[in-house]
Amino acid sequence: MSQELVTYIILGSKVRLAKVKHFKTDVHEQCIHLNYNNNIEQAIDLAVTKSNGGLIVLLPPSSIPNVESRATLKKISLVNVSAWGWFKYNSKRKNLTQNLGKITTFLSGVPALEQGLFFSKRLYFSIGGIGEVGSSPFAEISKRFQSRLDPQKPLPALSIRTKNLKLS
Repeated sequence: MSQELVTYIILGSKVRLAKVKHFKTDVHEQCIHLNYNNNIEQAIDLAVTKSNGGLIVLLPPSSIPNVESRATLKKISLVNVSAWGWFKYNSKRKNLTQNLGKITTFLSGVPALEQGLFFSKRLYFSIGGIGEVGSSPFAEISKRFQSRLDPQKPLPALSIRTKNLKLS
């Protein structure tokens, strides 16, 4: 059995990912950059299939879960139960778009790309993968997850990495 419990998949275009470094992980974590220029559905399905972790986290470029969230994600994976959820919006960045996003997420249960999404690998395969990705990348998969299981309580907001952070 693999040591990795959590696989972080950073989503972005080839140009955007070239500017983003992998963040520092421990032996229980794996970080993958996923270029989705062409067929995002097939790329995500393949990345999830090849990942080592039992819990998958889809992240926007230049973001990272905080220490508390990373520990919680490892615990969820270690327990080996089906689970899914997302991260809260960053309370330090307040704007109209984010406020509308909070309302939309609350009402529909569909997180925005900037919030990230986490799910157990087993649950992902039981719903048949990500499905069609449209204008809201997590809409279809969230509907599929909700048909099986209620989401976890949202984890603390993702941290936006800057040039000042140490990266490996």
